[in-house]
Amino acid sequence: MAMGKLVSLLKLSTKVGLSGLAVYTTYDLGIWGNCKQGEQVFYKLQSTKLADVLPQEITSQLPEMTVPEELTGTISAVGDVKKNMWGYYNSGVSSVCGGLASLPDTVKGWSDQAVDMVKENIK
Repeated sequence: MAMGKLVSLLKLSTKVGLSGLAVYTTYDLGIWGNCKQGEQVFYKLQSTKLADVLPQEITSQLPEMTVPEELTGTISAVGDVKKNMWGYYNSGVSSVCGGLASLPDTVKGWSDQAVDMVKENIK
């Protein structure tokens, strides 16, 4: 009975410790900071090679790993959005205002279609 509780406590302690280590490490790297810090971490991780971190005995057995092209493409797309942010904002506001302005006509058209469908189905 006591051994089961000890194993359970050891499992819980290991999980909490690893979770804390993960949070601390990501915080220390700057992942939880602002956008600028996140971008710096990305470029730092992009330029880091496993050979810089792991011993030669291990890295000689691993294949070459790089950052996926999809991720770098997404980062550049986010950069483009960041540059044109006000244009996108103005376009969004214009679309919402246009949608609100045409809302009565749209609802009227939908209600007319609904009435016509009901009339056809009643026949």
